[in-house]
Amino acid sequence: MKKELIWSLVIFGTIIVAFFGIHFLFLAQEGFDRSNYLTAFAILFPGVMIVGYIFLSGQLESRHRQEEELEHLVREVLHEINLPLSTIEANTSMILKKSEDERLTKRIRRIEAASKRLARLYRELSYNIKRQIAPVEREHFDLADVVEERAAFFREMGRNPIETNLESTFITADRIGLEQTLDNLLENAMKYSDKKEPILIRLDGGELLIRDRGIGMDENEILRIYERYYQSDRNVKGEGIGLALVKRYCDDEGIGLRLRSVPGEGTEVSLDFSGKISG
Repeated sequence: MKKELIWSLVIFGTIIVAFFGIHFLFLAQEGFDRSNYLTAFAILFPGVMIVGYIFLSGQLESRHRQEEELEHLVREVLHEINLPLSTIEANTSMILKKSEDERLTKRIRRIEAASKRLARLYRELSYNIKRQIAPVEREHFDLADVVEERAAFFREMGRNPIETNLESTFITADRIGLEQTLDNLLENAMKYSDKKEPILIRLDGGELLIRDRGIGMDENEILRIYERYYQSDRNVKGEGIGLALVKRYCDDEGIGLRLRSVPGEGTEVSLDFSGKISG
């Protein structure tokens, strides 16, 4: 990309230099006055514009063709990944209905949980790739339904209790990005909390609160928490990108984001959806 940009600038710069060079020679030979200047400009400028148009059209056409090929490849790959995932989910569900062996059932449930995790990662991968190719589609939906759906997903893990108190709130937003944001926030809340401590989720008046009773953070950690790859506790497994993704989503969607934390007491994250509410 950098080489292409430099090459384009060199060629276009050469065209501009040639334009002014011919312009200068014309004026030097004919003598400088307003009439000659306008005549030279009227003759040379259209030629420069035509050459520039032809050159840039070729560059843009090549780039557009590459983007179309990339999009086609991405759609094919995502489709091929989705097929085995769907097969695994369908077959594990069928086996669970017929299985009477407790040990086998536990193993199948582990496979089912892993396939759900893969399905979620597939959706996130698909979302992140597609948002680079085309504008994200925004949907009209009940925020409470999405929050409850993600809470139910994490309850199935059997780790922390998750308590919800949700008021129906219809918004227009990027739904898949929101699901990814909620997953990152709930994963963090569980990751830095004792397994017995509940995660509290409340939605009221367009404000969503997610509160845990975990290890909390001090002021220095809070200042850096949205940095990509930063982790407040290096002993906890993770990549340190969760809150960076949350902040990017909130910035893109115009959602207010506030985080309050006290060491040893826990963390509360607030998302303000008041500007996204729609009838």
